[in-house]
Amino acid sequence: MKKGKVIIIGGNKRAGKTTLTMLLHNKYNFNYYNYDMLLDSLEESFKELQDHNDDKYIKLLNEMVKRSLDDANNYGVSTVYEYIFTPKQLNEFKYKDDVDIYFLANLDITEENIKEDMKNYSKPFDWPSYASEEDIERNVKEIINKNIILKEQCEEYKYKLINTSRGDNRDKILNNLADLISEDK
Repeated sequence: MKKGKVIIIGGNKRAGKTTLTMLLHNKYNFNYYNYDMLLDSLEESFKELQDHNDDKYIKLLNEMVKRSLDDANNYGVSTVYEYIFTPKQLNEFKYKDDVDIYFLANLDITEENIKEDMKNYSKPFDWPSYASEEDIERNVKEIINKNIILKEQCEEYKYKLINTSRGDNRDKILNNLADLISEDK
């Protein structure tokens, strides 16, 4: 039986994490966990968790990945986790040497083109489609600042940062990355 894989995709908002995850799921049959949805559900259910500190969720990730590694080894099941994890957070992750970790960011963005990209890459149910102008402005600044942090932390913790770019090039990059990830599955 082929051994499965466990993948973690971290990085910036609007960088293609969900797109890559869905490519792996639809094309290569990876199970997937959208950590955004999981954490939002936990915080809505348990209001005391709403402290704007995601570091506490690395313990949860450790337990979930432990079980996914068992499924990969015992049943050949491949799983992908995606969230806005940072290299610093995943450096504390217990199973970092047992999984493949990829960080994504659109490093070609500017304050001028990011709003256009938010609209181009958003589905009708994605938050930029219904966010206020004020929320979009706040997120533009967060995304640009997060790119700086990702560059610094990826270098510091020796993780590769993949520039998902813009336009047609973005689709090629994400498709090629999905193919690369699945190769030795």
